[in-house]
Amino acid sequence: MLALRCHAWRRATWLAYAAAAAVLGTGTACSGGPEGAAPLRLVFHSDPQGLDPHLHDEVATHWVLDNVYDSLVTFDADMHVRPALAIGWDNPDDLTWRFQLRPGVRFQDGQPLAAADVAVSLERARSHPQSKMSGYLVEVAAVRAVAPRIVEVQTRRPYPILLNKLTFIAIVPRNVPSRIVKPLGTGPYRFVSYTPGRGLELAAFGGGWSATQELEPRVSIGFESDAAKRVQALTSGRADLVAELPTQYADRLRASPGCAVRSAGGLAVNYLQPRVDSPPFSDPRVRRAISLAVDREALVRAMLHGRGAPAGQMVGPKVFGYAPEIRPPRRDLAAARQLLAAAGYPGGLDAVLEYRDGQDVAALREQLAEAGIRLRPQARPWSQLYPRLLRGQVAFYYGSWQCSSGDASDLFDNKVHTRDPARGYGDSNSNGYSNPALDKLIESSGATLDMNERRRILESAMRLLDADLPLIPLAIPFNLFGVRTTLAWAPRLDARIQAAGMRRVER
Repeated sequence: MLALRCHAWRRATWLAYAAAAAVLGTGTACSGGPEGAAPLRLVFHSDPQGLDPHLHDEVATHWVLDNVYDSLVTFDADMHVRPALAIGWDNPDDLTWRFQLRPGVRFQDGQPLAAADVAVSLERARSHPQSKMSGYLVEVAAVRAVAPRIVEVQTRRPYPILLNKLTFIAIVPRNVPSRIVKPLGTGPYRFVSYTPGRGLELAAFGGGWSATQELEPRVSIGFESDAAKRVQALTSGRADLVAELPTQYADRLRASPGCAVRSAGGLAVNYLQPRVDSPPFSDPRVRRAISLAVDREALVRAMLHGRGAPAGQMVGPKVFGYAPEIRPPRRDLAAARQLLAAAGYPGGLDAVLEYRDGQDVAALREQLAEAGIRLRPQARPWSQLYPRLLRGQVAFYYGSWQCSSGDASDLFDNKVHTRDPARGYGDSNSNGYSNPALDKLIESSGATLDMNERRRILESAMRLLDADLPLIPLAIPFNLFGVRTTLAWAPRLDARIQAAGMRRVER
């Protein structure tokens, strides 16, 4: 279970964080390396969905922009909250957080970081009409700069997990446009150029504060949806790292000279998402039939090549709020057919299953067909599929969800709660699900200071979600990356890809 650093219910002091701040350091990053050195070459499965850090909450977008922007606090590799732009914080009362900013920090255009920039950033993430980050700030009532380097955040109710949520909110200059197209942050790398569909270029920021080692001078990020071509780029030496390595390529890469596979247990869950506000998936018996038709252990062997585990709920055991008693259901084809018949589909049903191209859903299709659920697979480029999901146009979807803060509230606040744009709930609710009883549990969990009681509430919410099955969990995949053996880097539990932690070495 991840250790959550939730300090709202006890009075933190500036001194409590001085040692951690010293570890991160305040020195200037060195660009390092010869001017003509080849860039560090990373290849992702798709382009970022945009270059505005507050308008998208999507993995490939985070992979890119995490290198350019900083947040007030951050997670270390063990998912412990550490100082970032804030070197300390305290709680004058249960509804107030005060953050002291790190001195001497500058944006990549040279302007100094001030409390006003932080206040604008948090308010922008909370209230921008197109924000997809407001779900991380659902209990924030107001933000204000009270001194040049002091920011005060007021919450509606006690909110013990605010620090975890703030790790996702990028700090931007106060004078940013309504839509950011040229990222400008305080992070270790500055944005250079972007050609959609081809690549994005970054350069080391010589005025950065956070690097504890020499940075690779340049980073080149390519985008390739075809997994075989991503792997070929690595084996040919045209890439130093490929993200989201499909499991079927792992053994081949290990045998390829100069290549290696790096893996880590992950926080993601692969799942099926039906639209629950229209037939046939509006009937919970249909959703239960789909769940019972799946042999999850066989699916892990076929689709993940054994590199994963069956999932019985929408979070894994490393996430706070995981309910241990909810086990992956055993396959029961007879019960699945009976449920379909009772729901009015004695002959089974047909459905289009949409998913990101480059994935193989053959095993899933075969399993569901045995229960009379006939899938017509529809692979789409993520650049097309993601907007369709946001618009609620996908009737049946196969994909992945990750609670990146290590807390189940990421799922409940953003994905499961009834859509409530005014308060920031349900930003990623794209299948029409709504359950007022579950909403009450979700909101109660966010304001509960006693962590044992909060765990109990989250587990109750997980049981209610399991009873409704608006999302059908399938498997917990391992995080796999293909790398050149000349790249010194270890994957993180939260799967963040930070070039500042990469270094090329001789082998």
